[in-house]
Amino acid sequence: MLNPSKSGRFPVAERLDRLRAAADGLSNVTVDSYTGGLLVDYCRRAGIGVVVRGVRGVADLDYEMPMARMNHELAGVETFFIPADPALAHVSSTLVTGQGASPR
Repeated sequence: MLNPSKSGRFPVAERLDRLRAAADGLSNVTVDSYTGGLLVDYCRRAGIGVVVRGVRGVADLDYEMPMARMNHELAGVETFFIPADPALAHVSSTLVTGQGASPR
């Protein structure tokens, strides 16, 4: 899913290439991007029953849980949460890309 309010450090095509390389040899993994609406809509069209989401802590889980419940209600899509390594829990996309960072 692409978030129009964020710009990634790498172009989408490069991110997809990197993810495909990381998933090479995993026949049950598909790497794709989608901009046409809700994740649940994409899951329905592609026949996806499970999505994987990374969470850094309780705040992320609180944000993700209502969406996971709705995806399950609307289309039976399960959400599998993977907790971040505690040593990396402070890292966010905004921090990595420098968006919103104020110069010191």
